[in-house]
Amino acid sequence: MTDPKKRELYQKQGKDIEQLFRHGLEGVSPENIVRSSVSMEDDRLTICGRSYALAEDRRIWVFGSGKAAGRMALELENILGKHVYDGIVICPYGLKTATRRIQQFEAAHPVPDLNSLTATYELVEVASGVREDDLVIYLISGGSSSLLCMPGEDLEFEEVRALYRQLLQSGAPIGEVNRIRKSISQVKGGKLRPHFGSATVELLAVSDVPGNDPADIGSGPLVDDHISPGEALELMRKYDIDKKIPSAVVRFLERGGVKDPGARGLSGFKTHVTVVASAEKVAETVRKQAETMGYHAWVDTDFVTGEARQVAKKIAEKAVDVLARDKPVAKPAALIFYGETTVTVTGSGKGGRNQELALSAAMALEGRHCITLLSGGTDGKDGETNAAGAIVNGQSVLDAREKGIEPESFLKNNDSWTFFNRTEGLLLTGVTGNNLMDIQIVLVEK
Repeated sequence: MTDPKKRELYQKQGKDIEQLFRHGLEGVSPENIVRSSVSMEDDRLTICGRSYALAEDRRIWVFGSGKAAGRMALELENILGKHVYDGIVICPYGLKTATRRIQQFEAAHPVPDLNSLTATYELVEVASGVREDDLVIYLISGGSSSLLCMPGEDLEFEEVRALYRQLLQSGAPIGEVNRIRKSISQVKGGKLRPHFGSATVELLAVSDVPGNDPADIGSGPLVDDHISPGEALELMRKYDIDKKIPSAVVRFLERGGVKDPGARGLSGFKTHVTVVASAEKVAETVRKQAETMGYHAWVDTDFVTGEARQVAKKIAEKAVDVLARDKPVAKPAALIFYGETTVTVTGSGKGGRNQELALSAAMALEGRHCITLLSGGTDGKDGETNAAGAIVNGQSVLDAREKGIEPESFLKNNDSWTFFNRTEGLLLTGVTGNNLMDIQIVLVEK
C-alpha cells in the first residue's frame, strides 16, 4: 500500500473494529450474565424474576457444563455464598475458576476426552443426592455437547470420539449435528433431567445456536427432545458420515440406540428454562457502541448460516452496496452480522470457520477501498487454532500477493490460519470463557 491516507484509514478501521468486537464480548461476560439474572436480598433469592425463600432445610445445588460454566459458577457462588450446598460444573481446559463449594472439572472440547466421561459420571453421581425440596441451578453454554459426555452403554468411547470428529468436518448445521449427538447419548436430549428427580431446576442457558432453542444449546441435557435412531441414521447418510465412522456406531443405532427412554415424560418435572444471553445481545451491544463512535449502524436480524465461503460473498456484497449506494445505511457505516457458518473440510490445512470466512471476504473485497471486515468467535477460539478469527480489508489480498502469498491456494487447502499468520491478520483475544456463536462486523468509510 503506497497511499499514506489509505494506510491511515485502514489502521483506524482496524482499531475501531477490534474495539467494537471486544466491547461486545465484555457486555455479555459470564459475570455480567449472572449478575443480570440472579440476585439475593435477605433470605430471598430471585432468578430471572422467580422468587425463592431460602429456608434452612432447602439446599441449593449448582451444576453446569460449557465454556462459560466456570466463570458463571464463580459469580453465582459470590452472590449466594454459604447458601450453595454443593454441585459440579464441567468446563474446558484452562477455564476452571476458584469456587469453594462448587466442584469444577476440566475436559476437552470440541472432541470429548476421558475427563469428559469421568466428570459426567461424577456429575450424575452427585446429582443423586438432590432432594425433592432442594433447588438446582444448572448453567449451560456452548461446548457442553463435548464436555458432558455419557455414550450409550454398548458404545466404545473411541468410537464416539470418531463420530464427533466426522461431525465437525461434515459441514452439517449445528442443529443436525446435535440431533446425531443426542441419539447416542445417555444424558443429552433431556436424559440428564431425571437424575435431579422432583427438585425444582432453574436452567440458565447461554445460547450458541441459531434460534436460541434450549433443546439445541449444549444438546439440551435438561430439555425433552427424543431423537429416534432412524432419524439419526438418515442424518448421517445425508452428510455421508455413516461411511466414515466406526461401523459399531451404525450398528448401535440400527439395534435401537440408547435403551433407556430417559427424556420422555419430562412434563412432570419442575424445570424453568431461561436463555440469559445470545448472539443477538452481543450484536445489540456492538450496535450501540458503533453509534457512540460515530457510525451509522445496521444489524442483520437473520442468523448467518451456511458455508463460510458463500456467506463471505454475501457480506462483501452488502458492504459494497453501502460503499456505492449508501444502502442499507449511509457511510460511515457499521454492519453487524451474527450466527454460525460451516466449513466442509477437504484440505489438510489449519483454520476455522471465521478465518475461512474472512479469507473468502478478503478475496471478494480485493481492491475495494474503505472497507474492513472482522469475523470472530465469541469464545476466542476459532477451530483448533489460537485465534478468534481474522481482520481483513480491501488491501489485504493485494498486500499478500505482493509478498508472493496467493490466497487461492490457502483457501483451497482450508489453511486460512497459515495465510493470516503470515500476513498478520489474526484476531487474537485469548479464550474468553464464553460462547455466543460468531460475530461479523464490517466498517465502511466515505
